[in-house]
Amino acid sequence: MRRGARPATRAARAVALASAALLLTGCAQSVDPIERLGKKAAQSVRHSPPAPARPLSVRTGTRAVDHVPTTDRVVFLTYDEEAVRDRRLATLIGELHLPVTVFTRAEAPAHWRARTTHHGLTYRGTPEHLTPGDIIRITPGRESTLAERTAQVLKEARRRGLTPGKLTDYL
Repeated sequence: MRRGARPATRAARAVALASAALLLTGCAQSVDPIERLGKKAAQSVRHSPPAPARPLSVRTGTRAVDHVPTTDRVVFLTYDEEAVRDRRLATLIGELHLPVTVFTRAEAPAHWRARTTHHGLTYRGTPEHLTPGDIIRITPGRESTLAERTAQVLKEARRRGLTPGKLTDYL
């Protein structure tokens, strides 16, 4: 770093280095059964081309979306901002190239139609199973980590013939 660099520049460089270090931590081959399970699930996932991006119209006072109307066989994995500190989750996402969305609660334009609990997935409304376009909120639990809960969601999605999609491509 050069002498006299601005504090904002130094901070930006520090963030970039920390991000690179976090990404590189997932480069080693894992022996974790949850991550291996995720790899097996990803091998059977069909990757479809992303839908053209559509603008999201958000009005003050209207309800945020919890489901995206689509004929594509996709569901959307969302996490709270605390997920960025979970190394096991970062490794799983990196190895499987999962499209995920992380929100700060104040700026989230989306809610969830299904969410993880210690009992499995809990649904808002009907039907009480995953359907194309569902937004899934994955939260940590006392008994399981975000990576374990993500693996459970991937299994259920695969069972229903669904694959994770990138939410911003559909909003």
